Amino acid sequence: MGWRVLPLAVDEPAALLQQGAAALDALADDPTPTLRWYRASSPALVLGRGQAPMVATPGVTVVTRSTGGGAVLLDSGLLSLDVLLPRGHALLDGDVGAVFMRVGEAWAQALIDLGVPEVTVYRAAATAQRRGSARQQLLAAICYATLGRGEVLCRGRKLVGLAQRRRRPGALVQCGLLRHWEPGPLLAAFGGDAGDAEVIGHAAGLDDLVDDAPDDAAIMSAVQRRLAG
Repeated sequence: MGWRVLPLAVDEPAALLQQGAAALDALADDPTPTLRWYRASSPALVLGRGQAPMVATPGVTVVTRSTGGGAVLLDSGLLSLDVLLPRGHALLDGDVGAVFMRVGEAWAQALIDLGVPEVTVYRAAATAQRRGSARQQLLAAICYATLGRGEVLCRGRKLVGLAQRRRRPGALVQCGLLRHWEPGPLLAAFGGDAGDAEVIGHAAGLDDLVDDAPDDAAIMSAVQRRLAG
């Protein structure tokens, strides 16, 4: 079965996330694997399913997504992709986490195709410890402060984060490519220090790491070739 590739959508964060959840349910009627690109028109703190912020952040919109994992800042510095896979799709073979490796490898190869240097895929167990010390819980609360299977690094710093949701019709794998990394609002929401050097240094935006970084159109095209080609 061929893939459906949707053009880049720009909308309010809550609407974008609702559209992704609806697209997952829609696989029951139309099981076409789909790539859905989007970027937020205004910033929002996006919590993983089951998360809650520790500190109220006035002026910051807070929404919850259907996938798990840590919080992200959905803003102009994040290029997002939903990979929608119907039940039984080859990318879903194996254990629940196997799809992360396949999607992450496609992202990594796409970035390498575009000349991005020192791209690697994290292959070990997830580093988030939600029931650890207060420090470990803070790191686990922020998506880009820890690593999960299949996530993509550039020069040793996290660049592409992954999360997923499974339902009867199939799976939604959410991908976020940092173009810029500004974790201050995330740290504030979970009671952290805005100058936390460990969190700041753990991730990086592509535009901050690479001179003449490829633009969104080139990245989208390269990822589509690797995932759906």
